[in-house]
Amino acid sequence: MSTEPKLSSAEILKRNSRGLRGTIAEELCNTLPYFSKPATGILKFHGVYQQDDRDLRKQQPDRVFTAMVRVGIPGGRLSAEQYLELDRLADEVGDGTLRITSRQALQYHGVEKRSLPELISRLLTVDLTSLAACGDVVRNVVYCAEPIVSAERQDLIRYVVQLSRELKPRTQAYFEIWLDGVQAASLEEQDDPLYGDTYLPRKFKIGFAHEGENTIDIYSHDLGFVAHFDGGTLAGFTVLAGGSLGQSNGVSATHPRLADAIGFVPPDRLLATAKAIVSIHRDFGNRENRRFARLKYVIEAWGVERFRQELECRLGEALEPPRPLAWRRAEDYLGWHPQGDGRWFYGVRVLSGRIKDSGQQRLRSGLRELIGRLRPELRFTAQQNLLLAGIAPEQRVFVDGLLRAHGIIAAADLPPVLRQSMACPALPTCGQAITESERVWPQLARQIQQVWDAAGLRDEPLCVRMTGCPNGCARPYTAEIGIVGQSTDLHSLYLGGAALGTRLAELFRHEVRLQEIAPLLRPLFEEYAAERGTRERFGDWAARMGIARLRELCSAQESLVLKTPA
Repeated sequence: MSTEPKLSSAEILKRNSRGLRGTIAEELCNTLPYFSKPATGILKFHGVYQQDDRDLRKQQPDRVFTAMVRVGIPGGRLSAEQYLELDRLADEVGDGTLRITSRQALQYHGVEKRSLPELISRLLTVDLTSLAACGDVVRNVVYCAEPIVSAERQDLIRYVVQLSRELKPRTQAYFEIWLDGVQAASLEEQDDPLYGDTYLPRKFKIGFAHEGENTIDIYSHDLGFVAHFDGGTLAGFTVLAGGSLGQSNGVSATHPRLADAIGFVPPDRLLATAKAIVSIHRDFGNRENRRFARLKYVIEAWGVERFRQELECRLGEALEPPRPLAWRRAEDYLGWHPQGDGRWFYGVRVLSGRIKDSGQQRLRSGLRELIGRLRPELRFTAQQNLLLAGIAPEQRVFVDGLLRAHGIIAAADLPPVLRQSMACPALPTCGQAITESERVWPQLARQIQQVWDAAGLRDEPLCVRMTGCPNGCARPYTAEIGIVGQSTDLHSLYLGGAALGTRLAELFRHEVRLQEIAPLLRPLFEEYAAERGTRERFGDWAARMGIARLRELCSAQESLVLKTPA
């Protein structure tokens, strides 16, 4: 009897794709406005998701297909010239907006099938690519974006770029398809020693952080590297593994998980360590059921010690113990901050990562003018914001005036709920979305802010994140309050995540309607205002109280409302 595992349809599709070619090139030549289902499975590896406008499904018989294209940007770092070209493409091939993702990449929405070759070929002219921005491979490598210069915080971008480059698929299919073979003609196809012909069981996420600075949610990654400096010299990295926030509705065994500390490696062993851990995921990840195919389930089944032993075996040497980690900050650097080299950087708050002009707030136009005139370096953050780096002191007044003239609100003038929030795109285009998220978030944020203010907490910080499904793209499970789409117009509410990203929120209640969320939080905010400790964040207070006590508080309030005469 054969002991070969029964591969999922996705695994079979990858194996038969001829190095991620599939039928993409042939289908680009036909007149249909969409790709076939098998082709869409391979397109993801090229950074392309086929989508349709779900708002239009009930209005017309034919589905209106477009594509979302994701551009991988290692560490979120761009030159002014790169950004300006990305901005031009938003009008020429997209829907007129740019969207910073929660992994420092950039997304175009509303791209027609016929425009894909132009978009991707022009990305390559400015040294950018959508290859491996999606799919069962190592995705965009993220890094703490803030450009602070100090002896204990040297720039790690070369390591970020190295891993991003070395962990890309080796196939030449990307260039053959999108550049008509021009660049691939002189390059001989080679076997992929890391990925093989079935690539990884699922996506794989890597992040870099500086000790003390957790602005990228380092524990939510499959693999994390935390840099340590001794006397101004990079000593090495504490290795974290097994994080992932996605889960599936109705599958109780799926769940969010934070990464474990595995060991410590010197800088010259970084790449080998990354490849070894990716190979463990490749060899032991579940290829029968994609819902259980992340590295976290391997580590959960094995335990940390067995995982460490397997890693050491593949590296051919023992790991040093991980160094202790202490965190002091997780929120983005918004507004003005000194870089440490005589220059300044400015953090622009970008609500839900969407760079667009809307009414009096002309964010996209303002950024285009400012970047065109000053030519700063840009950094996208993992909290979907944008940093303008390398600003001379004498240019600060100009920056402030230009942003103000375009109606771009300074982060300090935003209410706390909007300052640290994230929301995923969800409806109408995301195929995984169950409920609304980005479109309804501003209104819901105002409602939550009102009850926060009413409890006397107007100036206190609060981290709220919202997603339209349980996949957790906006990382709701590490927020102080997480709002997750559960079924049509119903949400699950999670409470008690750590503001520093070191503790998961717990499920508080299922089946909460959008209009019920703010009233449900009211008694909790009031109790927090009355009983919190000195400088105790809401998430820490909620975790200290425990979910049972929080439910009691809400039940008591609901009973009081029911007993009150109309």
